Amino acid sequence: MSTTHPKDVESPLARQTLLDREQVRPVDQQQPVIRMLPRLRVVVLGGRSIVDRGRDVLLPIVEELRAAISGDPLLIATGAGIRARHALGVGLDLGLPTGALAEIAGREAEQNGHLVAALLAEQGVAYLGHDTVAHQLPVHLAASNAAVTNGYPPYGVHELPAAAGKIPPHRTDTGALLLADAWGAASLTYVRDVDGVLDGGTVLRTATAADLLADPARPLPIDREALRTLQRARHVRSVQIVNGTAAGTVTKALAGEHVGTVVSA
Repeated sequence: MSTTHPKDVESPLARQTLLDREQVRPVDQQQPVIRMLPRLRVVVLGGRSIVDRGRDVLLPIVEELRAAISGDPLLIATGAGIRARHALGVGLDLGLPTGALAEIAGREAEQNGHLVAALLAEQGVAYLGHDTVAHQLPVHLAASNAAVTNGYPPYGVHELPAAAGKIPPHRTDTGALLLADAWGAASLTYVRDVDGVLDGGTVLRTATAADLLADPARPLPIDREALRTLQRARHVRSVQIVNGTAAGTVTKALAGEHVGTVVSA
């Protein structure tokens, strides 16, 4: 088999943008991608690990976020919790497709977002839906310096089929990463109820996405699809996983301190 580069057959059709190799060559070979919000800090609150645990866990974290609003712009993304698992269980039993299941789980993540936004309402923080956070985030941050959104990606019924089963492969962790990368955020922090990625009972200080993905049996506090996406991201080249149940950890992480597991692309 020839290893030479493929050649195009001369045709007027080859001048169309999506067929012309000159037009679709990798963008990183031309000029850098612009960071639209280079000071933005994105923090992801786990649905089951944080929000579902109620006031004893969530309220202290909210107070840390409240204090952090005076710093660089802050975007808080919420995930789906146990209610989504129940809904997905019923949906699977009914034979619903992946796209419908993604819509259901995304609604529960949205409910958690409204809860967190209500707790920060006194600081002018509002919940932003997918369309708003994608197009109007800068003006909202200019008004309050912080906003809350649903971390689930907006694929909805257009969600890609899963490699196995029907559970949506792109969930909160991936959606928050896509959003942070699109805006060119300065940092992305995942808040969980564990100290980071465990390796035989020891918390890893650093890790690479490739190393974590190499062992399919390794338990991870974030979705594997998020790690795959991290490897392809343009701006977000590392994320930090921290324990939100430990007082002060979120504050330190948002200040740029290394207090959990930093996973790099």
